[in-house]
Amino acid sequence: MKFIQTLYIDNAKDAFKDTFGWASIEYHLMSWALSCLLLKDLYGEVELYANSRAADLLIKRLGLPYSKVHISHDNLKLPHNELWALSKIYTYSLQKEPFLHIDGDVFLFNKFDESLLCSPLIGQNVEVATEYYAATQQEIQRQFSYIPLCVKNDFEFSKPIYAVNAGILGGQDIDFFKEYTKLAFEYIEKNKQNFKHINTSMFNVFFEQHLFYALANEKRIPVKVYFKEIFKDNGYTNMGDIHRVPYEINYLHLLGDYKQDEFTCIQMSAKLRELYPDYYYRILDLLHKKNVATSKNFCGYCTENKNRELKENENTNLLLLKRILKTHEEQKDFDDFYKQLLDFLKEEFPFSDLDKRDVESLKWNRTIFDNNDFYDSVIVKCPMTKVLNSEYNWSGKFNKVYRASTEYYKNLEFKKGTFYHLVIPECSNNGFSLYDIDELDNIVLEKLEKPVQMRVFLRTISQCFENEIIENHYEDFLKLIKNCLKRLVLNKAIMPV
Repeated sequence: MKFIQTLYIDNAKDAFKDTFGWASIEYHLMSWALSCLLLKDLYGEVELYANSRAADLLIKRLGLPYSKVHISHDNLKLPHNELWALSKIYTYSLQKEPFLHIDGDVFLFNKFDESLLCSPLIGQNVEVATEYYAATQQEIQRQFSYIPLCVKNDFEFSKPIYAVNAGILGGQDIDFFKEYTKLAFEYIEKNKQNFKHINTSMFNVFFEQHLFYALANEKRIPVKVYFKEIFKDNGYTNMGDIHRVPYEINYLHLLGDYKQDEFTCIQMSAKLRELYPDYYYRILDLLHKKNVATSKNFCGYCTENKNRELKENENTNLLLLKRILKTHEEQKDFDDFYKQLLDFLKEEFPFSDLDKRDVESLKWNRTIFDNNDFYDSVIVKCPMTKVLNSEYNWSGKFNKVYRASTEYYKNLEFKKGTFYHLVIPECSNNGFSLYDIDELDNIVLEKLEKPVQMRVFLRTISQCFENEIIENHYEDFLKLIKNCLKRLVLNKAIMPV
């Protein structure tokens, strides 16, 4: 089995100016590095299909250790600049032996089962269409002059339609891929004049993932998938849980909104720093030499000033908070919250201490939860941590803007109550992260002002719950507390001793 990846950078894009769908430029580069390096460590040989501009980036500038580089895409011209999946279709069409294509935002931490690799067709998972697909499907049916027969039949007889997610795509059946890619090119070529009438970016899903499913279904060729669960097309949860690898899960795919969620991006970059620090710093040095600024929320590298002073008028996060619309009633509560925040941030947090904490924090989750001594482990609230409270959810409102792509914040309501805000000083140019936490999180942090053995902590925190819950639903209680602890460890608020 041959393992391959594709990167195509057309003349309209610049890897040091464009984000390629990510929250910031550095995350795009770090994603490619982490994906390639993990595959290389697992399988020894990974081949790259690219045009010259893409190969120059990944090979010459980033120094990624691909075993073979095919400059195969120089003559590929995209009929529309939103058809990013076409470069992958072209790569599939060039294959003459069994292969598995892995996207540059997929991270593998353990080898695939041989039963998967021996299959005629391979995909990440089957997904079922919701309204996310439906609108584009209707546009295609109304506007396109040509639709492949297998697709037309599937549109008519399958409600809803299904597709195969192409985070990984490949298999042993090369004849299938010849027919599949030929149809994909026809699907595009015969409808070039119609792209102005549809959501062209969404069409990528149809000519790559839905066509693959429809043709395999028509030919009755089984598709072996990595995840047996059928996902909704807009319901990919836990695909970005980087803190859970490799001891809980072995496969991540930062598809869609994950690329725009900077918290997830920061975790991904931290994983690169942990596993492949040479490449992490190579990327940062390259960006620095090219005078490309990283995101002001990017943690671990502050180029401007390692002994930063808090400057309200230059801090993006503080400016965002100050601009949040407030009524007269809300203003006093906000002013009190904002003053507490500034007072804490004006304390001295040496860069070296924060950087050391960040390096050590990469192993905290595993140290506490991935061992046989969980109940004997000792934990404590991280000293560089502050909890503020207010009558309005200012950190929630802040994150509703800052993490707008996250489903939780999309649906978050702003109302009066009792709210807790976790403030973490950071090595970023903005200098802090802000999290909205609940009452249980706050109680947990209060109980951990001093180091406590886990079994003692669990007995202590159980006293905050009704006896009936502890006696009859202890496993649910334990799961709740573990999830709370994992979240706070991930936020660098709780650490092992």
